[in-house]
Amino acid sequence: MTVLAKASSVSHMRNKIPWGTLKKVASGLFFLLVAYLLVTKARELEWHKIWSTFRETDPATLWLATGIGMACYLAYASYDLIGRKLFDVQIPAYKTMLAAWISYACNLNLGAIIGSVALRYRLYSRLGVKASTVTKIMGVSVFSNWTGYLMLAGGLFVTGAFTPPESWAVGDIGFRVLGAVFLALVAGYVGVCAFANQRTYRLRDREFTLPQLKIVAWQLATAAVHWTLMATVIYQFFHGELDFATVYIALLVSCVAGAVSHVPGGLGVLEAVFVALLAGELPRHEILAGVFAYRCVFYLVPLALTLPLYGIFETVLAKKSDPSTTP
Repeated sequence: MTVLAKASSVSHMRNKIPWGTLKKVASGLFFLLVAYLLVTKARELEWHKIWSTFRETDPATLWLATGIGMACYLAYASYDLIGRKLFDVQIPAYKTMLAAWISYACNLNLGAIIGSVALRYRLYSRLGVKASTVTKIMGVSVFSNWTGYLMLAGGLFVTGAFTPPESWAVGDIGFRVLGAVFLALVAGYVGVCAFANQRTYRLRDREFTLPQLKIVAWQLATAAVHWTLMATVIYQFFHGELDFATVYIALLVSCVAGAVSHVPGGLGVLEAVFVALLAGELPRHEILAGVFAYRCVFYLVPLALTLPLYGIFETVLAKKSDPSTTP
């Protein structure tokens, strides 16, 4: 009788806990946290330098780079459409891309934990997508992005388009070998997806299904567009003084260095890699000016758009899809 009484008491307490109110409070706190981080980030920026950079840069270059940057964000956001297709997620494509777009902007400026992970879970949960499915979508997005990276970097390294500085421990031969390894990994992935007899595998409690070749082609094509557009943005700010392949490789190397360092936006890492790789091509101050202009257009302009977009997402778009708001 005592056990039954305790169980009844626990059940009664659970029924009295206002879970709906707690959920709304937690949602509001998360919204305020993201808003606070975005505003704090904006206040830390040296806006006078940013404004000076914009004034000194040709307006046509700024507009072109900004347009290419927006196209690059759309390409990145379309990674999530692959996961949406694979896992049959029943939400509109534009809401999927908006969630990914906001996450990408926050990821670049605030770091992966807030931007790529926490914010993605938040945005997709508001659309009624289960956490387990969000994890899968995020996994497909990351895998697609870096598989494409391996394909592009591998091709550039193997062809000898990249000449590392003499001070680097890994020389030209080393990078050619590394490129061959990258291409072999991509070829292995494509080959397994094309010829494997078994399509579904289980690792512990997780199940993995190999995608069809058309999905693989979609992944690699999207990644190729995304990375190429990103390199094209920064290329605009070197005014034709460097060849595109050199800028492309410098960006690819800097992105890996930034990811390994876990510094939000690769702050300082991006600049250091570009100076190390291009010091023999351009004066240091021109390299830093080009990278800073790239940061303004590719990082800060989307950041300025993110807060109002996030507000619109929370108050208008997600509310229509959130099951808890349905009468």
